[in-house]
Amino acid sequence: LALLAAVRLRPVLLIMALAAFLIGGEILAIADIRLFNREGDVWQFIYNGPAIMVITCVGRFGWIGLVAGFATTGGAWRSLRDTAAVDGAGTWQTMRRVVWPLAWPVLLGSAVLVMILAMTEVSAAVLVSPLRPTMLVPRLMGWVHMLRYDDMLEGTLLLAGLAATLGAVAIGLIWFGRRMLRWARVAPLLIALLFLSGCRDKTKPEAIWLETGMSPGQLVYPRGIAYSTRDDCFFVVDRSARVQRVEHDGKVSLWWRMPEWDAGKPVGLSVGPDGNVYVADTHYYRIMVYTPKGEFIRKWGSYGKEPGQFVFPTDVAFDAAGNIYVSEYSESDRIQVFDPRTLTVLRSFGGTGQGNGQMARPQSMLIDGNTMYITDSCNHRIAVFTIDGKWLRNMGSAGGEPGQFRFPYGLDMDADGHLVVCEFGNNRVQWIDKDTGKGLKIWGSGGRDPGQLAYPWGVAVDKRGRVVIVDSGNNRLQITRY
Repeated sequence: LALLAAVRLRPVLLIMALAAFLIGGEILAIADIRLFNREGDVWQFIYNGPAIMVITCVGRFGWIGLVAGFATTGGAWRSLRDTAAVDGAGTWQTMRRVVWPLAWPVLLGSAVLVMILAMTEVSAAVLVSPLRPTMLVPRLMGWVHMLRYDDMLEGTLLLAGLAATLGAVAIGLIWFGRRMLRWARVAPLLIALLFLSGCRDKTKPEAIWLETGMSPGQLVYPRGIAYSTRDDCFFVVDRSARVQRVEHDGKVSLWWRMPEWDAGKPVGLSVGPDGNVYVADTHYYRIMVYTPKGEFIRKWGSYGKEPGQFVFPTDVAFDAAGNIYVSEYSESDRIQVFDPRTLTVLRSFGGTGQGNGQMARPQSMLIDGNTMYITDSCNHRIAVFTIDGKWLRNMGSAGGEPGQFRFPYGLDMDADGHLVVCEFGNNRVQWIDKDTGKGLKIWGSGGRDPGQLAYPWGVAVDKRGRVVIVDSGNNRLQITRY
């Protein structure tokens, strides 16, 4: 009951369970007897076996399991569920790989509590199984009527000891479950650890920048990064809706916050050829433009699927002519191309799906000459187009081997012309031959130690050849090289 309630609990079931508890054990036992003790009934074996006692006690105290399962749908659990859902996990996959591995101590603890209460349910036990000699509670009642006080006291002490032992087990399980949830809240590594596979280079990072917190130089689940060649610095956006300017030595020189963030925070940003910062303000369906010093310049876009409108924009890119490319996902999964002066739509391409030329959450874009590379995240591949929108090929497939991907998010190119891809699902960064799609090198593994990653969202390569990785689940940036 607790496991199923963690998937989806309908309020009517909880109301029925509480009602069964409130009417008392005697009435519930009588109802079970009337249901199952009928001549010639096919369910007679239930009444003549231990199942009738299980049904009675679960009917009496099952609400505890339902409440325990329902508790995994709110609070810190909600952010874990939302993270998995946003990144392609279905309900059962989320339960199997995220909720149950963390919640099992609490859910099992609720079952132990039901066991304790069931052992003390005297009235229902005597009514349902009055003469069963192997059951402790009916034997206790028999000893009372036969005035066998010594046996009754020994049995009562035994019952109390069992209840105390199981109570300690239940408390330990619930305490352990709360600790597991606290660990998940501080650094949500579960999805990352469950998706680990493939060979990995466990090389330590060259450096680690920033830490967890809300002050300058601290991060709360960063989700996007962009490098400015002109200013030799990085811009990072996190889930507190802050954009921080990180200098080449890892020091934060300034920061600003997006004007609105209640509906959601940005997931991507880029530096344009003019040196300005273009933020994909995802949940407000617009592009915001700032100077490198955080001064607001302009914005455009609104919700919709018409030309010039957006449904969850994710990234901004620029071609040699200065044209602006904006990727978006959900109902559109397309790329729109804007004139940099008039902001009118020149063309669009893509579409939702798994076929050639279609995408499922295009997260990051990279333009190299007349060729465009897009992390087609939920299709676990890189889609390759011309800048005119002609589909050329797809690279990669779902998996953990070199050249395969699980939710590729961040994308950049190093000085040797290799694609640098960070994978949210595989917790690693992979260097890819941009012509063949062959995996050249893998860096990182799932975890919290240096050289390990949790939910990496973005990656940027600077003029020194350093690869700066947005280690989102660990609230930090890690630096490595090819």
